Amino acid sequence: MIDTIAFAERLKSEGFTEQQARHLARLEIEREERIMTKNDLANLATKQDIADVKVEMADMKSELKVLKWGMGIVIAAVLIPALRDLLSLIG
Repeated sequence: MIDTIAFAERLKSEGFTEQQARHLARLEIEREERIMTKNDLANLATKQDIADVKVEMADMKSELKVLKWGMGIVIAAVLIPALRDLLSLIG
């Protein structure tokens, strides 16, 4: 990050007015804020990263379907005898 005070002082020593030096220092800060750092670039997802996530999500979706059916079977296995017992008590 730029030392704006030192930058503005240097500009003034080179002949810029106070107002010009401050303005250029602000512009430099804005320019630096728009520049992506190596760290920013390293954290971007690549097309391959996105493709890998899509594959993982498809796998998880399949696993969830299996779990859903499994839970349905377990619930049915528990409820059917319970309902049978309840109906035998009533009837």
